[in-house]
Amino acid sequence: MNATNAINAINAINGVINLYKPPDITSHRAVKKVQAILGARKAGHAGTLDPFAEGVLLVCLNSATRIVQYLMELKKEYIVEFQLGMETDTFDITGRVIRETDPSGISESQLRDVLSGFQGEILQTPPAYSAVKKGGVPLYKLARKGIEVKAEPRRVFIEEIGLLKFNPPCAIIKVRCTKGTYVRSLVKDIGRELGVGATVRSLKRTAIGDFKAASAVGFEEMKRGDFKLYSMDEVLSFIPSLILDRQQSRLAFHGTGFFVKEFTKKGRYRLKKWDGGFIGIGNLDDRGYLKIEKIFKDIGKL
Repeated sequence: MNATNAINAINAINGVINLYKPPDITSHRAVKKVQAILGARKAGHAGTLDPFAEGVLLVCLNSATRIVQYLMELKKEYIVEFQLGMETDTFDITGRVIRETDPSGISESQLRDVLSGFQGEILQTPPAYSAVKKGGVPLYKLARKGIEVKAEPRRVFIEEIGLLKFNPPCAIIKVRCTKGTYVRSLVKDIGRELGVGATVRSLKRTAIGDFKAASAVGFEEMKRGDFKLYSMDEVLSFIPSLILDRQQSRLAFHGTGFFVKEFTKKGRYRLKKWDGGFIGIGNLDDRGYLKIEKIFKDIGKL
């Protein structure tokens, strides 16, 4: 796809780009760069990456901004390097050092034992320097003003955590987790459990769902038109589909719910017309009643 055709496609089609966000740029700024390069009307992202972090950032364009909430449900994978014997106010190397200790007594077997204790459901507190909001204001904005506000602890699930390399005082681990997990908080807690403290040195998001860093594209590739635009139907393929007949499609297009006799399993569905075209998202209750959540009238006609 050449650059001209790619931009025309963006303006005509709503979809998602698997962007490789470079370090030293905010997720918001990265999205704005994509929007400017491609001339999209609207753009948003599914899951913030810290400015110093790099890796997969799903950028939703035009009407696809309305499916961000669903993409946020996808599991995420990270490769993180951290340093033992140091704690900072931001839980990463960009922050102010608030504690230093001697970590030389920590062995690889000790580290592995502690890591295994963090697998499964854990309770963690987001960092003060995070996008979590308190009274409608992001915590990082309050922290920059010297206002100390502690976020409420939350339950998250660590599906996988493993040691890739240990070169004291630094270690590299792989983490696969659910939404809402703060890797910086995870590292801080690992350091506290070891009794010596720890802070993140580098962070790379290697996957969101089936979207991998290996297939992500950068800004220069987009300028050349060398990228793939994923349709909303493609990126939502983790949600089962429900094929509607003509009458059901008409009702759905008007946001009107209805009973679906042939389906008894409740849950969320991708709604597709009789000809296979994607038109929206619905939720089937245990009575077989389909409630319409979202309809995309601009991507398909009856």
